[in-house]
This record gives sequence, structure tokens and C-alpha cells, in this order.
Amino acid sequence: MSTGDNNHHPARRQLINTQSSTIFVVSYVNVFVRCSACLSRFKNKDKMPKTKSNLGSSITRWIEPYNRDKTVFTTSGLVIYCQVCDRQVRCNKKFQITQHVTTEFHLKCLKKSSNNSKQMLMGDEIKPKTSSFNEDLCLSLIAANIPWFKLQNPVFHDFLQNYTKKHIPDESTLRKSFLHPCYVSTIEKIREKIGDSYIYLVVDETTDINGSYIANLLVGVLNEQSPSKPFLIACKKLDKTNHSTISRFVNDSLRILWPHGGNDEKVLLLCSDAAPYMIKAGKTLNVFFPNMIHISCLAHMIQRLAEKVREMYPNVNTLVSNLKKVFLKAPQRVDVYKEIMPSVPLPPEPVLTRWGTWIKAANFCADHFDNLKIILQKLEDKNVVSIKKCINMLSLESVKNDLTFIQSHFFILVKSIKNLERSSLTLCDSIQIVNNVILAMEKVPGQQGKIIQEKLLYLIEKNVGFQTAKQITTILSGKENSIMPSNLTPSMCSCMKFAPITSVDVERSFSTYKSILTEKRTSMTSENMEKYIIVHCYENY
Repeated sequence: MSTGDNNHHPARRQLINTQSSTIFVVSYVNVFVRCSACLSRFKNKDKMPKTKSNLGSSITRWIEPYNRDKTVFTTSGLVIYCQVCDRQVRCNKKFQITQHVTTEFHLKCLKKSSNNSKQMLMGDEIKPKTSSFNEDLCLSLIAANIPWFKLQNPVFHDFLQNYTKKHIPDESTLRKSFLHPCYVSTIEKIREKIGDSYIYLVVDETTDINGSYIANLLVGVLNEQSPSKPFLIACKKLDKTNHSTISRFVNDSLRILWPHGGNDEKVLLLCSDAAPYMIKAGKTLNVFFPNMIHISCLAHMIQRLAEKVREMYPNVNTLVSNLKKVFLKAPQRVDVYKEIMPSVPLPPEPVLTRWGTWIKAANFCADHFDNLKIILQKLEDKNVVSIKKCINMLSLESVKNDLTFIQSHFFILVKSIKNLERSSLTLCDSIQIVNNVILAMEKVPGQQGKIIQEKLLYLIEKNVGFQTAKQITTILSGKENSIMPSNLTPSMCSCMKFAPITSVDVERSFSTYKSILTEKRTSMTSENMEKYIIVHCYENY
């Protein structure tokens, strides 16, 4: 067969067509790849790398599907904080958010948070049909701090029933059916009074009779017209006390006040003690509340100076601590005391947890130094250890000199603490009281003066919010060349006119707590205790 015939053979022709098609396809693919590469280089020629602002907007977009009512994630633009997990989430890529929200820990925390929110909303919106008499009775007993079990007293029960002509409910009925409505009503009243005003927070923790850690949060209105009393809005039992639990407690408690959020810029001031974990908690909370100034209680700062004075004079401390024991449960010794000083009260008892009491007791010893020596010499049982120590200390010339020095230079600490504990002080007045203490301590002579001045300088440097408060004071006083803090506006500064700089109100709430939770009432649950004390404090303070 000829060559021409071979080319026209069907099989041969099919093979040739297949090879031609393959060559065409390969050529087309090569051209397409080259064009795509050129186009890609052209597009990316002027493309800039991602900036921080682009990343911030991307983060906001990534968390939006998971951020219901802005209660799951918060962000400063570059840092993401998961509120339900109480931890920071590392995020440079979208998949890291997706990965976090699918973890077992996040889902568990989210479910718990959802249940708490539902319970709070149910309490706010669904009010059971209750007897107004029973609710008023429950409220009255709480306000007067009369235990509910007193209703079981037959005389008291019959008295109420005869004169009110109403059925008197059992104490369990009040606890189960009427405590919560009283609590919800109180929270609603607090919300109405707070509204959308700028607010200040006062937070602290203590240990109750059961050894549990208890944290209280008070909220007050800041305005330029008049001072406002703070309201207790949360009293929680904590598993442990550290910066994480405190910051979580404050953040969660503000949801009671503002269930729907969106008021973070309204928080202007946080006042607490100077404990290291409180300082760290304040820094954590600044992420959520950008306008917030954290100031450590200045009355507590002055008390720290008083404690330093006690350390500097061990002999005076021995005298003061033993003098209170001499007349404790000793009527015959008290009779001798009254014989020598009939119009003078017994020596004050220094209590470490009560501010300024030690210096007050030392001042008493200075005022009645000679009479105390006479009284102790007239006591018959001089072999008692406390009496012997007091006699020995009063016989020392150095103790006499130390008492004189303490009375001359440090009694201002007691007066200043008492002045700062007053309500309705303006910020300018409060700062002036502290400035007077600083000036007085700078004038204390000798080695003791140097020690107390170093302590004062350390406390002031540690209290960063104090410097900001002084800046605001210069503006409110109308001084020239005053510099306003960068995160505050003029309206915010004017609202700070009556801002408190002490945490005495939260200390008073702890005193109330301990008067309610006595040895006879330790069976009250922490949830009921929180509702009870919030209602009680609202009705009494």
C-alpha cells in the first residue's frame, strides 16, 4: 500500500487527529498559565501589606456572627477578649476565631452564660401574681433586718394577724415566693435612678463567718449638681480572690445594671483598696471601660501610714495593746479607774481593722499619762502580765517622749481619715485633705520623718489614679495651664465634681453583711443572701 493510502487509513487518521488535539490543548494551557501569572503580577504590583487598621476591621467582621448583644467578644481593635471564657484569644486569621468558638470549654461557658441571661431576663419580665400584703411584709422584714423565722413566734404571729386581718405566711413562703420579686423591684428602682448617667464603681472583698470570699460592688451616679449615694448591686461568693475573679465579677455585675450593654464609656471611676490583685484587676477592666480612672482608696492610704507609725514605736505599741487588757472584764479595776478619772471613758481599744484607732489610743495615753501611772500603781494584782508590762512601759522615759512625738506629728492622720469618711465631699475638698496630710508628713523631723516620707512616696507612686484626680481638681478649681486627661471630655470632667476617692461605703456594706449573716443565720444560701442584702441596703442607706 502506498504512503498516501496509509495516511487515509481510518486508524492512522484518528491517531494523527489525537496528537494534534493534545498539542493544541497543551499549548493553550501554557498560554493561559502565562497570562494568569502576568495578570496576577499586575494586580499585586501596587498592593500594600495588611495594616493594623485593616486587621482591626477584619477582626470586628470575624467576631460579628458570634457576638450576640456584644456579650461574647470584646476587642480593642487588635486584641480579642472572650467574656464567657474570661480569656484573651490570639487572632491573626479568621480560622482562629472559628477554632475557639468550637472548643468544648467555650461551648460549656456559653451555655452557662446563656442560662444566667435567661434567668435574669425572666426575673425582669415575668413577675408572678403575688399578694401585695405578703410582698410588703417581706420587704418590711428585710428592711428592718427581722429574721423571717420570727413569724413563727405565736405571740408575734397572732399580733400581726389580729391587727392586719390578713393571713400571715410561713417564713418559707416569703423566702421562696416573695424575696425574688422584692429583689427585682429594687434592681428596677436602681436602674431608673442610674439611667444613662456617668457612674463610679466601688469594689472590695472580705471573708464572712463561714470563711467564704465575698465581693461587693457599689454603683453611684456622677454629676456636677450634687453628690449621690451609691447602690449595692452585687454581692457574690468567689471561689478565690485574684485579679481575674474580681474583673470578671465587676464586668458581670454591670450586666445587672445594663443588661443590653453598650454603656462602657459611662464608667468613669473605679475605687478599690491598694491590694496588688486589685491594681491588676483595674488594668484588666480598662480594656472594657476606656474612660475609667482607677484610684486606690486614699483613706486606706493614710491608714497605711498609721500602720507604719505603729511599727516604728514598738514600746508604745506594747503599752497600747496591754492597756486595753487591763480593764477588760475586770470590774474592780474599772472601779479604781473611775475613782481616779470619774469623767473620762475607759481607754479606747485599738483594732487593726478600724482605721486610726491605734493612734487614737496612743493619743489617749499621752493625754492621761500621769493618771494612768497612778491607777496602775493602785491596782492590787500587779503580778498580772498585762499590768506589769504597762507599768514597765510607763516608767520608760523614751515611751513618754515617743507619745509626745506621735501626738505632735501623727494625730493629723486620725483627723484626716475621719474627714474623708464624710459623705457629700467634693473632689477638690477630698484632694485638699490628702494634700494637707502630705505637707504635714513632709515636715516631720528626724529619722522617723524620713521613714514616713519614704512610705508616703511609695504609696503615692503606686496610686496612679491619684495623679489623674489631682489633674481634674486643678481644672475644676479654675487654675490656668491645667491639662485635661486625654481620655476625658469637658462634660466628663465636670461630672467628677463630687467623685469619691475612698471605699468607705463598701466597708459599710460589709458591716451590714456581717450583721445579717450571724452565727444563727448561716444556713442562708449565697443567692438569697445577695438578694436580701441588696434590698436591705437600698431601703436603709
